[in-house]
Amino acid sequence: MIICNIILAFSASPALVIERSFATIMLENYEKSPNRHIGISIVTIQIFISVAVGIHFNWAKNTVVHTLIAIIVNLLAFCLNNINAKINSNYSQQMNYVHYSLSERFQITENIKSAKMFNKIVWSIGFFNVVVNICLIADNYDIPLTLKNVASVACDFSILLYGLIVPIVYFNQTKSWKRRVREILKRRCEPKVSPERNDFAQEITSHAPRGEAHKYFEMLKEQWG
Repeated sequence: MIICNIILAFSASPALVIERSFATIMLENYEKSPNRHIGISIVTIQIFISVAVGIHFNWAKNTVVHTLIAIIVNLLAFCLNNINAKINSNYSQQMNYVHYSLSERFQITENIKSAKMFNKIVWSIGFFNVVVNICLIADNYDIPLTLKNVASVACDFSILLYGLIVPIVYFNQTKSWKRRVREILKRRCEPKVSPERNDFAQEITSHAPRGEAHKYFEMLKEQWG
């Protein structure tokens, strides 16, 4: 069960990058159309692979291959994330002379933010990933029992710190989470205040298709909320 959770944690980064890759490929209608099936499919496959590999990991005599595959998959995810960042940066630079809808502009911005956040998370937890992988590989070789015990303790502490640091880094890099927490605290400490009239929203709505503008501000509301 512990191994399944470790593999599930290691596969979180590739799953996030794959989801953002769909958002990049389907830029035109990713936010307009309901695409819950993409996220549900990615998470389902992620859980299935984690359980299957975890069971095989416990029965295998040599688990070096499992660890090397996990390292390679995460390296590929890191490369794919940089490709997504480059593509969306090019889209962003073309905004001045290429027509993008409001939802497309919003999606490009979100893709760039997600790519930057992913890289910061990778660099923040990279050390713990290295320690866990070294410990898992060392368990396959005939080394003194003392070193095996040290590797086991180091692996356990790395997994614990991994689980604590990832949410902190994600929260620190996600403005929408910070806004949501501030909003929750504000609602508990202060009475509700009706929002003032937004002239900018009225101006945007008058220059954009009604349905598209509505969808755009719904996304902004969800992000700011």
